[in-house]
Amino acid sequence: MPEAAPSANAQEVLKIRETADRVLATRHAEILNTVRGAIAEVLGREESEVQPNSSLMNDLNAESLDFLDLLFRLESAFGIKIPRGGIQRATQGSLTEAEFQQNGVLTEAALERLRILMPEVDPARLKTGLTAREIPALFTPETFSRLVAWRIGELAETAAS
Repeated sequence: MPEAAPSANAQEVLKIRETADRVLATRHAEILNTVRGAIAEVLGREESEVQPNSSLMNDLNAESLDFLDLLFRLESAFGIKIPRGGIQRATQGSLTEAEFQQNGVLTEAALERLRILMPEVDPARLKTGLTAREIPALFTPETFSRLVAWRIGELAETAAS
């Protein structure tokens, strides 16, 4: 059965996904290895413990302050800027606060956008009842690889125009 066409809501985040996918098509191993190394340094872990789909919070015990250190290291390593709260900001996009979450719980529109932006996350975890505060618990090294790839792709697109 063919997949349904993305909704108008999804079109906005599809561009982000396509930009990241384009970069990852040629640089995935390089980006992922750098991300894994940075995560290992930030968390004081062996790189072998940092698997592509390890939950940074649940499996590797990362805390919110660790994410700031990680972002700084990735910005330095790749010569990019990553907006703080970038994944949530990209997920919300042009959705109003009420369209994004209600009483802290993500709406179906927000969940649809997360499924597109974070294909590395088991879709069963992106279900009704997920709160905005729980989004960081979904982050994996692969999530940060996709975030880096998106920013690299945006930088290249800007330079080309």
